Amino acid sequence: MISVERTITVPTPRDEAFRRVSDFGRAAEWDPALASSRQETPGEPGLGTCFAIVAIFRGNEAPMTYEITDWDPTTRMVITGTGEKATAVDTITFTDAPGGGTSITYAAELGLAGALKVAEPFLKDTFDTMADEAVAGLAAWLT
Repeated sequence: MISVERTITVPTPRDEAFRRVSDFGRAAEWDPALASSRQETPGEPGLGTCFAIVAIFRGNEAPMTYEITDWDPTTRMVITGTGEKATAVDTITFTDAPGGGTSITYAAELGLAGALKVAEPFLKDTFDTMADEAVAGLAAWLT
């Protein structure tokens, strides 16, 4: 497993930031590593909501299914992804930032499947770059 964690602060109030980020069907709007994202489960996002994601990794598209597996509205969500070549567990926490706005901590655990698993130690820098780009996109999207 490869672990990455980033914290950003945005001017958006916590309830709005949580509402927008939990709509993971829109994640491709802020994460440049996603070719597409859409909500598969009808209704508002919540525990059990599923999303179809197509990630881009080193120029290749990798379809994944993500599901919200833990849900504490306005405070925390965990979204678990599975695909043919990878798994992911993203834990996103939201706290009120001093002086206003929201601090968002995005922690991701990424694992490669099968024979690709041996490459994990060599891909940490790649995943670090992807994390930097994702949170920069998220900050811009929420500002």
